Amino acid sequence: MPDYSIVEAFRESMIGLMKLLNEETALLKKREFKTLDKLQARKRQLSLSFDKHQTEVRAHPEVLDNVPDDDRTELRELYQRFRCTLSDNMLALRSSHDAAERVVSLIMESVRKQRGIDADAPTFGKTRTGYAAYAPLAQPVAAVSKNL
Repeated sequence: MPDYSIVEAFRESMIGLMKLLNEETALLKKREFKTLDKLQARKRQLSLSFDKHQTEVRAHPEVLDNVPDDDRTELRELYQRFRCTLSDNMLALRSSHDAAERVVSLIMESVRKQRGIDADAPTFGKTRTGYAAYAPLAQPVAAVSKNL
C-alpha cells in the first residue's frame, strides 16, 4: 500500500512550481525579459517533477483516502491556488507574446512601406517568409518565343 509520502511529494512539487510561476509572472509584468532565461531550466525541472508526482497520485488514488480531512481540505485549496497561479502565468506569457508579435508586425509594415510593397495586394501561392517577405513581389515572367 502506497504511503503518505506520495501526497507530500506532490504537495511540495506544486508549491515549488507555484513559487517559480509567481516569480516568472512578476518578471513578465515588469518586462524584465533578460532574466527570464535563467528561470527556464528550473521551470522545466519543476514542471517535470510536478507531472511525475501528479501521475503517481493519480496512479494510487487510495492514498488520498488515507489523508486526514484537514490536510485534504488544505490540499484542495493549494491546488486551487496553483490553478490560479498557472492561469495568471499563462495570461502574462500570452500578453508578452502578443506585444512582441505587434512590434514585429509594425516593423514589417514599416519596411514594406519603405520598399514600396503594397500590403493590400492579394498574394497567390506560397506565403513568403524570412527575407523574401520584405522584398517586392517578383515581376510576372513573360513567355518569349525564340522563333520571332
